[in-house]
Amino acid sequence: MADELLPYAEVTDPGYAERAASTFAARPHGPAVLLHGPCPRCGHATTSALVDELYRREPATAGPDQGYRTVLCECAAEHPERPAAMVGCGAYWTLVLEDEA
Repeated sequence: MADELLPYAEVTDPGYAERAASTFAARPHGPAVLLHGPCPRCGHATTSALVDELYRREPATAGPDQGYRTVLCECAAEHPERPAAMVGCGAYWTLVLEDEA
């Protein structure tokens, strides 16, 4: 899949989250969590840094956090029709982050 030059398209699919959940690795990085793995659409390596109230030192001011995070493909591969200053293939999916502390 990573050898194909998929055109850029802002798309999602229920299977994207399932594939990402089974193939991505998560690791703490300061106040963030880094998610790394193959994009479930294009197959290229992608890394996303997620920072929010779960990982801030000060208490959250909003209601309870359900842990849902939208993740975007941020691969460095070329994808035809990608807008200038954008990265990735356009795929996005939602994951649930669970605090293991």
